Amino acid sequence: MTREEIRDLSRKRLGETTSAFWSDAELNTWINDAGHDIAFRTKCLRTNGTMTPVADTASYVMSTQFPDLLSVLEVYHFTDGLTWQKLDPTNRTDLDATHQGWQSVESGTPYEYYWDREENVLYLYVPPSSAQVGTDYVKVYYTKDYVDLSADESESGLPDRLHWAQVDYVVSTGYETRGHGDKSNDAWSKYFQRLHDYQVERNREKEDDDLIMKNYRNIW
Repeated sequence: MTREEIRDLSRKRLGETTSAFWSDAELNTWINDAGHDIAFRTKCLRTNGTMTPVADTASYVMSTQFPDLLSVLEVYHFTDGLTWQKLDPTNRTDLDATHQGWQSVESGTPYEYYWDREENVLYLYVPPSSAQVGTDYVKVYYTKDYVDLSADESESGLPDRLHWAQVDYVVSTGYETRGHGDKSNDAWSKYFQRLHDYQVERNREKEDDDLIMKNYRNIW
C-alpha cells in the first residue's frame, strides 16, 4: 500500500472521512512510527552489505558501518582474498570459556564473531592480520530499519501482509489520543495478532524450506 492508502484506511477505521479530529500530518507520523515498530519486532526487512576490516582490529561500531542495522544475521570473511568463509557466532561468555586470554590473542584469520546490540559493536575473533584485510573483506547479512514515507505515493517498504498492521497501529494510537481505551485496546490486539501470525507463517515456511533441503541432500 501507499502512504495515502494506509492513511485513508486508517481514517475510515477511526470513523471519519475528513481530517476533523486527526490531521494528515498526525496519521503520517503514526504510519512511520508503525513501520519502525514492525521492523524492529518482526525483523522482516533483510539485506546485506560489506565493510572493510582493519589489520589488528577486532571491534567495529555497527551504527557507523550500517546506520540502518537492527540485528546481525550472518557474517562472512573473504579469507586470503580467495574464499568467502562463514564465521561462527559466539559471545563473550563462550570466548571466556573456550579461549582464555582471547582479548589479547595475536591477529590471524577470523573464524568467529559476536555482535552486541547494546554496545553497538561487531567483534571479529581472531582480529584480522594484515594478510586478511582488504576493501569489503567482511560481508554482513542483517535486518534493517524501516524507511520513513515522505510522500503520499510512496509505497510501504514492509511485506504486504504487514501493511494492515500499520493500519491497526495508527487506529490504536488515534483512539488513544481521544481517550477511547476500549477501541484502542481492540486495535492493539489486532496489531499484535497480525505480527504474531506473520512470524508463525515465516517460521513455518523456513521449516518447510529446511525439510526440502534435507530431503534433497538425502537423495545423494
